[in-house]
Amino acid sequence: MEASRLEELRQHIDQLDSEMISLLARRFQLTEEVGIYKASNKLSAQDPSRESKQFNKITELASRNELNPEYAIAIYRCLMDVVILRHKEIEQSYMQNNRIGQI
Repeated sequence: MEASRLEELRQHIDQLDSEMISLLARRFQLTEEVGIYKASNKLSAQDPSRESKQFNKITELASRNELNPEYAIAIYRCLMDVVILRHKEIEQSYMQNNRIGQI
């Protein structure tokens, strides 16, 4: 592969990375709100039923977009683990301070 083609491909990847980070930031803003809601309503940080539904949806979306579902599941497992950890932090902070404002 010639160097200019390699550079072109990398530029496309860099653009997609930028878009993905923007989407991830928006996603994490929403999951932060979910974590606050869960803490203030004494709901568990982790919801296995919701996770199962999400993984089924992710598998279907990956297949429709010609992405190996195993790759998508691995990526989303990491995302969900980070979110669950953050929800536990929010829950702990809420319990210690008994209010969201101190999180």
